[in-house]
Amino acid sequence: MAIAVQDFRERMEDKQSVYKTEVLGIKQMGWWREEPYPHILPEDSWSLNLWEEISYKAIQYFAQSQITWHNQKNNMLSSQVMSVNIFFPLKQYLELIKPWLSRYYSDVKSVTDLDFGYIGPKNRNYFNERGGRGQNRTSSDISIIWEDKDKGRNMLLLEYKFTEPNFGECNQENNPDRQRCFSSRRVVFSPQTQCHKAQVGRTYWDRILSEDTPFHKKYLLTAHYCPFRYDFYQLMRNQLLAHCIQSDHAAGFNQVDFGVMYHADSDKLLRMSHSFGGERDPLRAWPNLLKNPETFHAFTVQDFLDAIDKGLPEELIGWRVYLKQRYGV
Repeated sequence: MAIAVQDFRERMEDKQSVYKTEVLGIKQMGWWREEPYPHILPEDSWSLNLWEEISYKAIQYFAQSQITWHNQKNNMLSSQVMSVNIFFPLKQYLELIKPWLSRYYSDVKSVTDLDFGYIGPKNRNYFNERGGRGQNRTSSDISIIWEDKDKGRNMLLLEYKFTEPNFGECNQENNPDRQRCFSSRRVVFSPQTQCHKAQVGRTYWDRILSEDTPFHKKYLLTAHYCPFRYDFYQLMRNQLLAHCIQSDHAAGFNQVDFGVMYHADSDKLLRMSHSFGGERDPLRAWPNLLKNPETFHAFTVQDFLDAIDKGLPEELIGWRVYLKQRYGV
C-alpha cells in the first residue's frame, strides 16, 4: 500500500502543533470558523505566536503605528506573524540587511529603516480603499528603506508568504455579474462597466490604464479572462502601490520596487490555478506584464537568512535558534 506523502502545509501544521504543545505547553485547541485546530492558539494566548523577546515591543509598536494584526494572528501558520518574528528583531540591526540587499542592488550604501504594513506617506489612500494599515487597504507586509551611494532614498516593498497556496484571488463578494470577469477585452476597454471593483470606486484600473502605467497594456489581454481575476490580484495591487509611492513626490523616493518573499518549500504557491501565457509559475509569469521587469523581485526566506547569518551579533543567536526550532529555517 502506497504511503501518502504530506504536502508542505501539512508538514508545517504538524510542526507548529508539536511546537505548541511541547515548547509552549499549550494543549488547548484554537478555533477558526467554528472548527478546532491543533496548530491554532487559543485567542487569549495569541501573543505566544511571537518570539518572546519581541512580543511586547511588537504589539506595542503595531498599536502605536495603527497597524492592524490579521484576523488569524493566533494561527501558528500566520505569514504576518512569521514576517514579524523574522524582521522585527532586525529593526535594531539594520546593517545586517545590507549584504542581502546588495545581492540585488549594486549601489546600496546603507539600510536606514524597516517597517510593517506600509501604505504610503501620511497613510495615503491611492486606490480609494476602506480600512487602514494592514486591514482592507493595500499594505506591504514589510518595507525596507535604503540609501544609495549618491544619497538617494529607495524602498523595497515585500509581500511575505508562508504556507499560502496562492497570492489571493479577486474577491467576488457583492459582484452582481461575475461573468464579466471572463472577458479580458471587455474589462480592459471598459473597466467602469465591466469591473465590479471599479464600479464601487476602487481606482486600480485608473492606475493600470494611465499614461505612466507600469504595465504593458497589450499583455493584459493575454488570457481570455481578466488578468487579475485569479493569481495576480494581490501582485497587481502591491506592484501598483510601489509605482504610486515612487510617483508621489511627497514620499521622496528615487526608486520603489516590489518583491515577494516566500518559503522555499512552498511548492503550491509556485503553481497557479490558471496558466497565463503558457506559464504556471506566477513569479515567472508576472514580470512579463511589466514594462520594467526589474522592478519586481522574488526572494526566499532561506536565502535571506543565509545572507545575514555570517554577520550575526551575539544578541541575535537566540533568535536564530528560535527560527530554526519554530519554522525550520
